[in-house]
Amino acid sequence: MNNILFFGASGRLGKNWVKEIISNNKIYVNLNKKKIKLKNKNLFEKKFDINKPKQIISFCKNKKISLIINCIGLSNVDLSETNKSLAKKLNYIIPLKLSKIAKQINVLFVHISTDMLFKGNSKKKYKENSRYFPINNYSKTKIQAEKGILKYKKSLVIRTNFFGFSNKNKQTISDKILTEQRKKKQTYLWDDIYFTPVYQKVLFHFINLLIKSKSTGIYNISTDKCISKFNFGLKLVKKIIQKPKITPNNFDNDIFTRRPKNMCLSNDKLKKKFPKFKHMLTLEYQIKLFNRDFKSI
Repeated sequence: MNNILFFGASGRLGKNWVKEIISNNKIYVNLNKKKIKLKNKNLFEKKFDINKPKQIISFCKNKKISLIINCIGLSNVDLSETNKSLAKKLNYIIPLKLSKIAKQINVLFVHISTDMLFKGNSKKKYKENSRYFPINNYSKTKIQAEKGILKYKKSLVIRTNFFGFSNKNKQTISDKILTEQRKKKQTYLWDDIYFTPVYQKVLFHFINLLIKSKSTGIYNISTDKCISKFNFGLKLVKKIIQKPKITPNNFDNDIFTRRPKNMCLSNDKLKKKFPKFKHMLTLEYQIKLFNRDFKSI
């Protein structure tokens, strides 16, 4: 059992991650404006001031924290462009401060990054050692965070783009699609932007494997298939919605903040490390798992 200090547990990824690992770990979550709304004997809420690292370090030593996880971040690309100070704070400054705290107590630091780090004009999937090329402020702040965090040798940076089930305020792409389709609304999805989305449960599975194996550095956790957001939407609801109303459209730079057309990540490094589980990285496997979980909700 690990004693984990978890930041960002009330977010769309964090809350589901906590649920996934709470039975085998003691988890201390940073209490902010939004409570995690989860009762468990292994869950403890604590208010931290990130500007007082000595207090956090003292707490970690007292509770024998063996792992720090960061899910804090501003994932809204358009808001990151209009509110650059907030994006810098959430995507760069706070993660870097947390990595320095982890370094002070010599524990593994796990940070969730993104697939939006490159120019997007390549026809190939991007690898862990592909060259950075930020094309918007969101990308810039996430790259700054990666560079700073990786200076600490016990850092594990996860690049990903995930889908799953979340709350109404912070929806993943699958939440948005299903919400609109169940209300019989029209869903518009970009047919010219490609990515390699991974189902949350599969994401957690591989992160936990990486943590157990004491892995460090950068790892892409993604599906095998590079797919447009439009085609992904069709595949996702194929067995859930009888007559989906999903319409393809092209990305418009005049309406939205510029994004890479190709955000696909290569998972070759991950498959080489865990060949036993490479079947879980197919999109077919993940959508099947997603559909099963959907029926149980």
